[in-house]
Amino acid sequence: MTGCRYLFISNGDKIIKISQPKNHKYKSVPQLANQDVLEVILYYKNKDRKPHQLLTVEFDRFRLDSNGNYEETEADRKRAFHNFFAFGMPSLLEEVEAEDKPLPIPVAPINPTDNEKRLLYSYINEKLPHLATDAPYVVESKIKASREKYEEFKNMAKKSKNRVK
Repeated sequence: MTGCRYLFISNGDKIIKISQPKNHKYKSVPQLANQDVLEVILYYKNKDRKPHQLLTVEFDRFRLDSNGNYEETEADRKRAFHNFFAFGMPSLLEEVEAEDKPLPIPVAPINPTDNEKRLLYSYINEKLPHLATDAPYVVESKIKASREKYEEFKNMAKKSKNRVK
């Protein structure tokens, strides 16, 4: 069985476990009101109903309102899927190429800073020790893959722009 854990990492070096959002609405975190936070989602396998093996991790960055709330908007969802729709669907890519339009600029990946990674690893070591061994490899692999994919999308966009000229 698999599970996931949602975390917010604040600029003030706080890590707060939050509940999974329902209908794209997060529960209020008043102590992080008016702050930018890094959302971390840890996906893992369970063994005996406890986190056992880290599978992957996702990152997002956003600002909480004055009450510590965040509700994902349609614009947020479009940003999240921009690269997938622009570069990840071959049939759409063929239509754009057939119309001789340049591809859009890809959205840069959201990755944690070195300090945020250090805080995350510390949290995992303390709260999820069974995931601690794999965590650095999984996180760094995810970051590397997102950067490589971003570079690939940028090169595709550059080539399409040059082709249209």
